[in-house]
Amino acid sequence: MNPKFTKQWKNLEKLGKDSSFRDLQELFASNPERTKQFSFAFDELYFDFSKNWLTTQILDELKNLATSALLKEKINSLFAGDIVNQSENKPASHVITRKTESPNDFKNHREIMFNIADKYLSGEWLSGFGKKIKNVVNIGIGGSYLGPRLAIDALSNQQTKNDIKVYYFASVDTSNLQSILQNINIAETLFCISSKSLGTIETKKNTKSIIKLLNSYEDYQPDKIKQSLVIATTNIEKAKELGVPESHIMPFDNSIGGRFSVWSSIGFPLLMAIGKSNFNNFLAGAEHTDNHFQNTPFHENIPVIMALMSIWYRNFVNLPAYAVIPYDSRLSNISAWMQQLMMESNGKMVDNNGDIVDYSTSPFIFGEHGQLSQHAFFQAFHQGKDSLPIDFIGVMEKGDRNQTFLLANMLAQSAALLRGNRSEKNSNSCPGNRPSTVILMKKLTPFTLGQLLAVYEHMVYTQAVIWNINCFDQPGVELGKKLACEIVNQIENGTSPTMEMDPSTKNLLNKVLNNE
Repeated sequence: MNPKFTKQWKNLEKLGKDSSFRDLQELFASNPERTKQFSFAFDELYFDFSKNWLTTQILDELKNLATSALLKEKINSLFAGDIVNQSENKPASHVITRKTESPNDFKNHREIMFNIADKYLSGEWLSGFGKKIKNVVNIGIGGSYLGPRLAIDALSNQQTKNDIKVYYFASVDTSNLQSILQNINIAETLFCISSKSLGTIETKKNTKSIIKLLNSYEDYQPDKIKQSLVIATTNIEKAKELGVPESHIMPFDNSIGGRFSVWSSIGFPLLMAIGKSNFNNFLAGAEHTDNHFQNTPFHENIPVIMALMSIWYRNFVNLPAYAVIPYDSRLSNISAWMQQLMMESNGKMVDNNGDIVDYSTSPFIFGEHGQLSQHAFFQAFHQGKDSLPIDFIGVMEKGDRNQTFLLANMLAQSAALLRGNRSEKNSNSCPGNRPSTVILMKKLTPFTLGQLLAVYEHMVYTQAVIWNINCFDQPGVELGKKLACEIVNQIENGTSPTMEMDPSTKNLLNKVLNNE
């Protein structure tokens, strides 16, 4: 159903034309309970939504919109394993793979991954050179790269006694591989090929490069115990074709999307880095959010509220962008992860009925470490002509004066966006009344990270339900891949492209061919 046809959508359009919600200072002045009313504690996470362009009337109408979209029923369908990925006729099983009591297939997949990690970490299994593993290189891109990288960097202080270093071979840039090789002893390195289909061009090329490199060493003699390659995939047969024993292949279910796959065997590099106990806590944190999302009424449901606010800003206030700003270097990669999670999931123009939508969907996501951002693009936040919603994320670990300084800066930025400084001359004046959310974590642990990432996942699912789009496919990325293959063939083989090229691309291709 097109949400624009509902009375709730029309009511929200009317509310969006009333500019009074933009006067945050007045909203605080007229409601002493506002902070309490719009703030929520979720175990060791705390969400303050009070500095947003939001009133109880607006939020109530947004909740009515969610109800009209059958959100509660769609949430139940997600957790029941019903078909929610309509275009591919699949469930979305990332919520099942992290359940403590998951079905046997999912439990078996987890045990296979744990068993492989245990054997390498204990030294029972060695590299193809006969050496104990000290490094893991993750060969993967997209969801097979962004999720593991975020989690590993965020939990860098949770390293086990094995002190496994993880590197990422995502791009086909030769310099990427050279940089990795300068930092590792290849004889002590395990290469993890992470790919749902094993058909991604970049991962295929990088895998081929690594296999060729390994085979160039005379002392590389792999067998069933000595292996420098493991594979996380849904395509077991193709994995076997690469010459890797089945004992070193970690399956996961085909209904788990790449950008939701860090909870599956795609999380193997994370498991190697932080160990089994910490990995289980990471899953438990996500499962805790799953329970909250499934069982909490909308007016207290954090992922639902975050999704409703984002829809309010995108569709009724017409704000096209959304910033995610962590004030902790361990979370520096959360913005890039969010870009894929939201933009690849909900950057859609066709609804579940196959119709072109006549309303906006995913905002553009960007962000960077808060301290660095302040000296880069916060100028536009404070004095630019346009506003945008911002999530500030801070970690409240005590005993570190630098951490205190970071938190002070984060709170100051949120306060400055609200307060402004209109008494100054025009060039120094800041209008204030600009929206932001503050998310505080008591500590950054596997559990709290799992909680936070699952909050954002369910936020994205809620958006998709209300926009009536499928957040579990990504057909739009295929055209660029197809054209890239055509152009590569033209460059490498001098063959004529089968697809007609525009004059600009044809001219640029000629310059590349002629090295002009």
